[in-house]
Amino acid sequence: MRTRGPSAPRYVRGGVVIAGGGTAGHVLPGLAVANELSKRGWDKDEITFIGSARGIEKEMIPAAGYALWALAGRGLNGRRLSLPNLWNLVTICWGMLRGVYLTARLRPSIVLSLGGYAALPGATGAVLLRIPLVLAEQNAAASTVNRLLTRFAEAAAVPSRGTGLRNEIVTGNPVRESVIRAHELGRQSRGDLGWPLHDPVVVVFGGSLGSLRINQALWQAAHTSELPLIHHVVGHRDWNQVPEGLPDTIKVLEYDDELPKAIAAADLVVCRPGGSTTAELALLGVPAVLVPLPNAPNNHQLRNAEHLVDAGLATIVEDAEFDGARFNKEMNQMLERFKGSVDPDLERRRRSVGRPDATQKVVDLVLKHSSKEPPIADPKDEEH
Repeated sequence: MRTRGPSAPRYVRGGVVIAGGGTAGHVLPGLAVANELSKRGWDKDEITFIGSARGIEKEMIPAAGYALWALAGRGLNGRRLSLPNLWNLVTICWGMLRGVYLTARLRPSIVLSLGGYAALPGATGAVLLRIPLVLAEQNAAASTVNRLLTRFAEAAAVPSRGTGLRNEIVTGNPVRESVIRAHELGRQSRGDLGWPLHDPVVVVFGGSLGSLRINQALWQAAHTSELPLIHHVVGHRDWNQVPEGLPDTIKVLEYDDELPKAIAAADLVVCRPGGSTTAELALLGVPAVLVPLPNAPNNHQLRNAEHLVDAGLATIVEDAEFDGARFNKEMNQMLERFKGSVDPDLERRRRSVGRPDATQKVVDLVLKHSSKEPPIADPKDEEH
């Protein structure tokens, strides 16, 4: 299925294909790269995404004005033999055939793999057609797909050393422009958000779909103790399970398009340590209670979290131990640990260990290995 953005993209040979999707953690870095390419003079029609028909990219990418080929299929559920897994394998193979066809039709100058099963069709096309391939890994432990592709890739843009990929180059993880703006604004956004200027505020979320474990821990805590103001992004999957009778201090949202603004203005975040999330927390310098997903491939969420713990920004709680009582305990300890600064924004910037130039570094790597000379950006565009 082809999904078109507002500019009605065409088949344009010699452009850039960005392969991957499924979750916001994959899609957001891809969009950051696409937007940076656009800033550097690439027409949006020259930038095409190949992703999943089941993923969040179906809404996000066309809304940003880019063409999306959304292919059927889903990842395997572990390595066990089962009818659902056999069917998933069939759809993956069919998606790979379509990905090779699309790549041949587009004949891009380079393919960027974001990892995850949704990246496999477009990346396979690059390998078979001998089109330059660059990997972009969001996590501290590389995805299975990027591990499979690493022997064929020119280079791998990674958030830190030791991902398991060949020719890795530490660029950091691309983040949205809204994260950069939020980093600059910090607590100034509290007025827009309707938050108190000095009282503690905690942001709780679990990714684009949500985390039932984190959601239930907060709801349990709400019935056993008095909580500070909580900005709670529940997620699509659990939205219908929000209990009645929550205190007024818990502000629930299904999804928050301006989540970076909320994170930057918060005193503490409670969340899953996905690749994009940890990159944003590192840049924003906001303390966090991190609850890694226990069945994450290659245990990458724990590896992501450990980087923030090493930087003094976070604490880790095992998923099975995270309930209402543990939520209260960890929240209060972290709020106490980081309270008392005369200038909270200055402290937050000092704690920042992220890479604000990560998107530019990844795009530099893409253009370095592209078989096409990059266009010359219009100086007028630079002003905006």
